[in-house]
Amino acid sequence: MPPRWSLLAVWALCALLLVLRATQTARHALTWDVFGYYLYLPATFIHDDPALRDRAWLDAVMATYDPSTTLYQLVDGSDGARVIKYSSGMALAYAPWFFIAHVLAEPLGFPADGFSAPYQIAITYGLLAWLLVGLFLFRRVLLRFFSDGWTAALLVLVVLGTNFLHLAALDGTLLTHPFLFTLHAGLLLATIRWHEKPSWQAAVAIGATAGWITLVRPNEGVCVLLPLLWAGSDGFTAKWRSVRAHAMHIVLAAVAFVVLAAPQLLYWKSITGQWLFYSYVNPGEGFDFTTPYTWDYLFSFRKGWFIYTPLALLMVGGLLVLWRRARHLFWPITALFALNLYITSSWTCWWYAGGSFSARSMMPMYAVLALPLGLLLKELAPGRWRMPAFALLSLIAALNLFQTWQWSAGIIDRDRMTGAYYAAIFGRTSRP
Repeated sequence: MPPRWSLLAVWALCALLLVLRATQTARHALTWDVFGYYLYLPATFIHDDPALRDRAWLDAVMATYDPSTTLYQLVDGSDGARVIKYSSGMALAYAPWFFIAHVLAEPLGFPADGFSAPYQIAITYGLLAWLLVGLFLFRRVLLRFFSDGWTAALLVLVVLGTNFLHLAALDGTLLTHPFLFTLHAGLLLATIRWHEKPSWQAAVAIGATAGWITLVRPNEGVCVLLPLLWAGSDGFTAKWRSVRAHAMHIVLAAVAFVVLAAPQLLYWKSITGQWLFYSYVNPGEGFDFTTPYTWDYLFSFRKGWFIYTPLALLMVGGLLVLWRRARHLFWPITALFALNLYITSSWTCWWYAGGSFSARSMMPMYAVLALPLGLLLKELAPGRWRMPAFALLSLIAALNLFQTWQWSAGIIDRDRMTGAYYAAIFGRTSRP
């Protein structure tokens, strides 16, 4: 039996991420935005106070664990209630690990308050486990389009050549983006499977993963474009023939979507009396859809995606190859990427604050953009382009790893980078 290089690559990358995560403390993980994502669980299951009316227990958490300098994660509701600003999708992802920690906390000698060490550790490594599952799903997606060797190469490139490594293991494990990568890989795999052989299981998986993505970040609900626009090599005529022949599958997918997305609507209704509630009311916080910051988002030295993740240029460039080689895949991938880019770059804090290296909101797209990247590299591989392409990819991966270390060492500033400062610290191991 020939060696399965892609499987070896996945296991090696999982081991690397685990080792790197182990070098970071997990004792102060439920902080800042993550504190807001997580607050649903202790508020509901420990304090029976989802409306956060009781100030005492939350003040005690703030004093004991110092999760953030202010409670910016909350906005005022009616009748003394307070509403968690973030949607509840990440709380659902944290929940299994929260309950495990809650059972173990007191027997291990820790307070069962939702924030002691067992909770911090269990949820940190639980979320990393979700991400590792995502890598295996991602491998299955790639094997649908590429050989085992090419799949192994793409796995390594995506993890080591982008900010994936940083977000997965060094600074953003509990943020939305690594988990959304797993969900996007699952959505893509379920979509491919349904179009290969329609089944109710694949249809439910499509609806459930799309609903969960929307529950994590409502603006990511554009992910429904992927299954809606996807078509096999036989084109849209064959797709709509399958849709008509399996209409009940569409109903099941829609029901699964509603079931996964509905918890947020029920929370808003119970706390505010409204089915829809806009919680991003802090000054200077919101979307500027008429004047998006797309150029800065891509090219600014402050946090530009193309500047700090140059492999992204090849990913986007691969869309041209996709147009020529697999046009049936071009439309769903390009539409999803373009709309996602427009929305994320319209956010007023387009650099997404200090807790990220490069454009962290693009990480979920790697599950999809790896396909045009792979096709581009296959096009460059034959003949005289093989060695230059290999050298370029090696340089990109090496630069990414070095700059990831620079960020961790504080040489690359978290959110105040300029072109002049970038030039001054380029290739340096200390700040001049």
